[in-house]
Amino acid sequence: MPPAAATTPRGLSILVVEDTALVADLLAEELQDYGFSVVGPAARVDQGLALALSTGLDGALLDINLAGENCFPIADALTARGVPFAFLTGYGDAVLPPVYRAVPRLNKPFELAKMVELVERLLQKK
Repeated sequence: MPPAAATTPRGLSILVVEDTALVADLLAEELQDYGFSVVGPAARVDQGLALALSTGLDGALLDINLAGENCFPIADALTARGVPFAFLTGYGDAVLPPVYRAVPRLNKPFELAKMVELVERLLQKK
């Protein structure tokens, strides 16, 4: 259930990078229900990178494996811009470069409410 209107994050933009259309749609819908503005979803690294470089963002959610490519170029761009992000993945630490092992992550499958809590924590650190 979305938070009270006084606490909704109206206008905060969250980039969603996820290559499974159904999952991307669910993430976007849940974020919008909570008052976030969703950028994307982007299903491929080039799409996500273009959005990460050209769009005003408050945060991002990145699936690590995008049709066989890792999302790390997007993570690099977000890091350079100071945009907080989290990984959504079924992978463990072994696939993460050491620089990204401390980045928050949700392991798939996860509850949508946990994803919203993660986004709220990311934005509090900003």
